[in-house]
Amino acid sequence: MQASRLDSFLPVRFRNGTVIKQFSKPCVHCGAMLHARHMHGVARLIDDRLALAATADCPECHRRFGVACVIDHDKRVRRVTVPAWLFSGYLRLLPEQPGEKAARDMALQTVREESPPTPAPAVDYPRADTYVGRYRDLPIPAYIVVDGRQVPFDRVEPQGRIGQGEFLLDGCFVYKPAP
Repeated sequence: MQASRLDSFLPVRFRNGTVIKQFSKPCVHCGAMLHARHMHGVARLIDDRLALAATADCPECHRRFGVACVIDHDKRVRRVTVPAWLFSGYLRLLPEQPGEKAARDMALQTVREESPPTPAPAVDYPRADTYVGRYRDLPIPAYIVVDGRQVPFDRVEPQGRIGQGEFLLDGCFVYKPAP
């Protein structure tokens, strides 16, 4: 299996119906947000987890670093402590799982049939004084306050599109209530 851009492995559909359409990670050197198109490696659907091992090339600072993680069916990302090059070799040696290609093809078809979500309206919610990081020189508050409840940060969404029950801050930060 050749190293490919990670976006060529996406979207992926899990058995519970969850679809992962994109993957992004901040640069470990400068903090710029890198997307799957900036990463070359391998992604494999193993049981109900998506395993990723890649080399990321930052377009801002032009540095490279390894990415190794596992994403579960609830879209929780867990870092793999094995070096990315070693994890990549392991993933390449695994035989293709039954239904792995079918799951990828079905996810692609579903994504094509879905209508594009509309951008959320801009609302300025009360913010936490603590931050979980930065994106495009904006601090990312750890949570926002909605109807008196603290809603934790979930992800960065550059196009400002959110799902039902999610909240958008500064046009790109998505906050999602804990289940």
